[in-house]
Amino acid sequence: MEISARRIVVIGAGHMGRAIIAGLREKALDVSIDIVEKSQDRIRLIGDEFGIEPRPTYEPGQDDVVILAIQPQAFEEFSAAQPSGAFARSLVISVMAGVSIAAMENALNTVRVVRTIPNTPSEISQGMTVLCPGKAVTGGETSLAEQIMSVIGRTVTVRNEALIDDATALCGGGPAFVAYIAGAFIDFAMKAGFDPDQARLMTAQVLRGTADLMYGTGRDPEEMCRQVMTPGGTTEQGIFHYRDNGLHDLLVEGLNRSANRSRELGRIGR
Repeated sequence: MEISARRIVVIGAGHMGRAIIAGLREKALDVSIDIVEKSQDRIRLIGDEFGIEPRPTYEPGQDDVVILAIQPQAFEEFSAAQPSGAFARSLVISVMAGVSIAAMENALNTVRVVRTIPNTPSEISQGMTVLCPGKAVTGGETSLAEQIMSVIGRTVTVRNEALIDDATALCGGGPAFVAYIAGAFIDFAMKAGFDPDQARLMTAQVLRGTADLMYGTGRDPEEMCRQVMTPGGTTEQGIFHYRDNGLHDLLVEGLNRSANRSRELGRIGR
């Protein structure tokens, strides 16, 4: 993959920062990568894993792409410690949850900000990242941000920042919600007599295969249900039970509550 950036600086080498670094090293070999990290444990980890020695502070460069992968609660202290104009010539891509574009523009004194919400499958390059560029970000800069975040999976770009809260629920929280359902599948299988490895394999393959079938064929989920539900058959009994007990509505309400909490946390952070 060819990425048109002179230098990418990843600030913060936690789980998401390391996932992005790994993706960049694997898929964008011609890009210069710098890492900013203060934790001695993480510095050693980055050195062992990638052979890169992180810097303790950000040193601005011409036309940098800066990926902010620090904890949201650390952003205020981080931004206050930066010299004036440090990000004036940089495109800033944030993976911080709950920090608005306006807050970053004000704190960093730049209008070139792209807010993103990736998720944990990014660790194996199967992530889903939703991006929202600030109003002053150009089409070319948006495309560059999409290219960079695509090293950890797929991307979707929206222009309405309010959708980031919904993406936080669906994409950010989605792996946990799916894992919760997977846990029920595994429990069922083990109680039926399968061993733990068999239960995990069957559950993972059912989820993976169903996802690939749905996306690859473009089939509607309801259509996929009907294709498996023989009238009077086994699957129909399970689906009818879920419908009678409102499982669909419970799942949607859980997503709504997650999205609303994201909005609440965003207001607290302003």
